[in-house]
Amino acid sequence: MDLDSGKFVRDVITVLEMKLLFLVRGWYWYLIRAIVMPLGIFFWLRAVAPDDPSVVRRVLSGALIFSVSLMTANMLSQQLLLDRFLGRLKLVITMPVSKAAYALGILAFATIQAVPVVILLLMVARMASVEFSLHWEFVPLILAVLLTMAGITLIIVSYSPSIEIGGIASNLFGVGLIVMSPVFFSMDRAPLIFQWLGLVSPMRFASDGIMKVLSGQNGIWLEFLIVLGFAISTLILGLWKLRWRDN
Repeated sequence: MDLDSGKFVRDVITVLEMKLLFLVRGWYWYLIRAIVMPLGIFFWLRAVAPDDPSVVRRVLSGALIFSVSLMTANMLSQQLLLDRFLGRLKLVITMPVSKAAYALGILAFATIQAVPVVILLLMVARMASVEFSLHWEFVPLILAVLLTMAGITLIIVSYSPSIEIGGIASNLFGVGLIVMSPVFFSMDRAPLIFQWLGLVSPMRFASDGIMKVLSGQNGIWLEFLIVLGFAISTLILGLWKLRWRDN
């Protein structure tokens, strides 16, 4: 049992190292790609939104969620699609590595590649004189958002018939879910159709929770548990549907 546990941990680390090798090669391009659009939207909305600290914090919370979702949908789907369609997944399987170890390795990779983006956005917001607070509840909430998008990406990649379609679907879903959810604005300011989507969108609850954290409020556990429920559900389904024996 101890030997199996030790091998499992080594397999997770091995998968993580393999993914980090791709990230190290030209990491700055990946960082630029993930930061330009959320940062551009943040400054654009910052310019047109009312000069109200609460409105600006809402814009910042939306930019944070957008950056994490975009980074996960882009980077994770790219790696998973290349693994599946270029034969790399078969090499990982024959190492041999279990499906659970592979999944944990890529989830760790998704977490590591999202951290610099979040930190950079917060630093830019501070330099832009945005008033916000940070508490430890921010970390598990952002992590729940990342895991939700990772689970959705696993599902999309497993059903994609090609690299091109998989990439398009992941980007459309990653960006579309944020744009159509009440993320950059509150539910009461959203169009009716967006309000309906907001009732079932994990990103709306994540934005509400992050808004509370940035405003120095307590009591985000309802939002966190809802997003965590989405994360667990999508990860279980994504792991179940992962093409582990794809021909």
